[in-house]
Amino acid sequence: MSIFSLKIIACVTMVLDHIKYAIPETTCFATQYLGRIAFPLFAFLVGEGYCHTSNLKKYSKRLILFALISQIPFMLFRTLVGEWRMLNILFTLLLGLGSIAVWDKFGKKSIPIIALLVFLGKILRVDYGWYGVLSVFVLYLFRQRKIGREIAFLVLNTIYYYPRLSSNMSLSLVISYSCTTIPVIFLLFYNGKLGRKTKYLYYLFYPIHMIILYGLSFL
Repeated sequence: MSIFSLKIIACVTMVLDHIKYAIPETTCFATQYLGRIAFPLFAFLVGEGYCHTSNLKKYSKRLILFALISQIPFMLFRTLVGEWRMLNILFTLLLGLGSIAVWDKFGKKSIPIIALLVFLGKILRVDYGWYGVLSVFVLYLFRQRKIGREIAFLVLNTIYYYPRLSSNMSLSLVISYSCTTIPVIFLLFYNGKLGRKTKYLYYLFYPIHMIILYGLSFL
């Protein structure tokens, strides 16, 4: 399974996650839960993008540019959810990329900086918050140890869900937690190859699909 394959799975499941807000009639098991698969894959792909890029500055600038382009479509789409005062997921991935870069440069000495970036994810209200930033870092940190990577992500995922699971052990929340762990199965089959080159696939797909869904909500 290549990077291209993972991007397609992530994009499809992201649409599944979002479409129910624009068209409530589409609400079903797939749109309610399988959308949880998308973010962990995107978080993993940032680390792979970092490893494959020949120019970190250009990679970072591309993330910043599309994060800014996507913010208004994101805020419009979030009005359907009920909370629009947030930063979109590309800002989350950008903070995660920063944590990877400082770790590679300074090693364990960078832990305070990484902690600050994770904290910024919370106070800046980026999509997925501190968990999102830390997911990018953890999936990169254990990238060369498949089993270790899967275990580390499962632990992080459990920590993230535990407060809600401990106070409300509902079937819906348990299924949602379980679906968020599904991406580790896909990652076990990742072959390290790029596959078809589509550098701008996600960057363009992200804001465009939100604009389309926002428009559909008025039909």
